[in-house]
Amino acid sequence: LRQRQRQLPCMRILSRVELLMQMKLLLSSSNPLARVGARYLSTTDKPVRWGILSAGKIASDYAKAIAHTQGAEAIAVAARSATKAQEFADKHNIQKAYGSYQELLADKDVDVVYVGSIADCHFPLAAQSILAKKPTVVEKPLSLSYKDTKSLVQLSRQKNVFLMEGMWTRCFPATRKVQQLVCAGEIGKVVAVQADFGWSTANSEPEDRIWNPKSGGMILDIGMYLAQVGQVAYPGEEAERIQSMGIKKNGVDHTVMSNIQYSNGGMLQFYVTGDANTEERVMIQGTKGRIIIDPAAHVPTVVRLQKDEGRGAVQESVFEYPLPDDSYTSWNYPGSIGFTYQIQAVGEALRKGEKECRYFTLDDSLQVGSILDAVLQQVHDDDMSSADPASVMSA
Repeated sequence: LRQRQRQLPCMRILSRVELLMQMKLLLSSSNPLARVGARYLSTTDKPVRWGILSAGKIASDYAKAIAHTQGAEAIAVAARSATKAQEFADKHNIQKAYGSYQELLADKDVDVVYVGSIADCHFPLAAQSILAKKPTVVEKPLSLSYKDTKSLVQLSRQKNVFLMEGMWTRCFPATRKVQQLVCAGEIGKVVAVQADFGWSTANSEPEDRIWNPKSGGMILDIGMYLAQVGQVAYPGEEAERIQSMGIKKNGVDHTVMSNIQYSNGGMLQFYVTGDANTEERVMIQGTKGRIIIDPAAHVPTVVRLQKDEGRGAVQESVFEYPLPDDSYTSWNYPGSIGFTYQIQAVGEALRKGEKECRYFTLDDSLQVGSILDAVLQQVHDDDMSSADPASVMSA
């Protein structure tokens, strides 16, 4: 496989060594700046003003969703070059275009920053945004490792700055309905969960991000969607055992199957693959019935509650939450209009002065990060034995 070398956009800000030195200083209990909180919106009538770091495909969809969302406005974008930023700004009717990330982070008019860059740059850009006291939403994954995710969470908490990993699925009304049904005991005790997600990489060029040896592979691309399902099915439980096996292609994980056992004895089984476009369905099985999230489960719109009335006989209730009409424009990724739910949730949190999103908390990010680390370690080490996520979290 040919790997095209390129300069990463994150290299336009502080080096990792400089960044870690600043983080260490700010996290010091003796540093008075460690306790300084960011300023948040205090009124409900002014729009939440977004700054976008990146001018790529996912950032384009996010900008369109912001434009659709009442009470939100994209006012600035920064890219690797001023020309690219200006082209993005013109396309999305954004007021300000910056040729460096530092300029946007210094813009006092920006209320919240969306980091939509390639995954390699999520950690340094997020850290810089937090250091600039900007509430920050980071596209998935929050970072490439549990260690870096923990550092970002610690930094945001010490600096009292809002931080969210962009797990938009958790903000969908359909997901909240599933959580409500589980907590209400509608299907009894949850005993097992099955989920899948796959998209074909057959047409992916050699320079595509999915083949990036550092941040590529299916687990860091879509694995978090499935790992977070365990939090929906087993709220408050810890992932105690993980068994994973996988097949690699071009040096990155390409098809992976994982089994996770939670502290209450519940199980989660999922697989991701780059070999096929899978159904992408979630089934949560309880002692009295099941909940099914119809495809595509990462942008959920239909939830089925099936209560057992005997073996082979069920009473089904269907809950539908259609997406807003997105036919008015073109999108890079299907269902991206659903970003509006996350944008609304972030706006609500900022107006209340909250430091994280209640639908997907920082502790949720930490758990998902530890699971993905354990899965990747097993796949790349060809170790089929079970792993304890606690060993990852203590590393």
